[in-house]
Amino acid sequence: MIKVAFAGVNPADWKIRAGHLDVAPFGLELPLTVGLDAAGTVVATGEKVTKVKKGDRVVSGTNLFSNAKPGSYAQYLVVNEQRVAIVPDHISLESAATIPTAGITAWQALFASDKGGLSKGQGTKILINGASGGVGSFAVQLAKWAGAEVAATCSSANLEYVKSLGADLLIDYKTQNIRDELIKWSSNGIDLIVDVISADSLEDPVGLLRKGGKLVSVATLTDDGDVETSIAEAKERGVTKVLAFMNDLNFGEEIQQLIDIVKVGNLKLPPTEAYDLDNVVQAHEKLETGRVRGKLVLRVK
Repeated sequence: MIKVAFAGVNPADWKIRAGHLDVAPFGLELPLTVGLDAAGTVVATGEKVTKVKKGDRVVSGTNLFSNAKPGSYAQYLVVNEQRVAIVPDHISLESAATIPTAGITAWQALFASDKGGLSKGQGTKILINGASGGVGSFAVQLAKWAGAEVAATCSSANLEYVKSLGADLLIDYKTQNIRDELIKWSSNGIDLIVDVISADSLEDPVGLLRKGGKLVSVATLTDDGDVETSIAEAKERGVTKVLAFMNDLNFGEEIQQLIDIVKVGNLKLPPTEAYDLDNVVQAHEKLETGRVRGKLVLRVK
């Protein structure tokens, strides 16, 4: 059992609350407690638990979708020990709460064999579309950690922030033509696109790829377009499109990998904006705008 200090705020949270996301396929029934990410302190353990002990500072992803358990917008959370990682002393619990959903989504989009399939040291040219949010912040840095060259889109207000993440090419989507900038950067096309925004956020993304390239579109669950048709059209044009859902089959290993990369200084956790749990409405309203740098978190008292 974890006494929650901070809960991460993710798009799925407000989409469930607003009725835009059908929870029935996940075995969930309304009303329910939403929330996918939590950071806090272990206050009790089962007799067979060996990975953590009472008093440990930990971060966890909840069982909301996989096991239909209550979410992290709560004072206490019960999770399986395989879904928990110990937070190093130099990482605040507020920062740790940014890791599970955003970090693992980025990790899988880039490296999972059924998604980006990126290997370290390849010198791959990658476009991260939507680089200033939670998933994008992780994706830019992880791609650089793997040895890729990274182009990143964001607004002018976030150019300096995304530059600080290590992006090689910055594209202000409001004032620059994304296609023109990418052609100047890589005339033969991009190897991999990770699109963390929506189905129609890029004009003809398949046309930006080289033959054999990949488009990984992170699932929004509400705005993914005609997925089957777009995948088929991509195949006809000699590239691969994947609609990426985060899965938790290797949750424990992946979150530990992310923490290890943070520990050696190759990954900076996204900046946070914290709201008291009582102000969750305001946090959701901010996230709904789609104009968030880094991650929003809830402070649980």
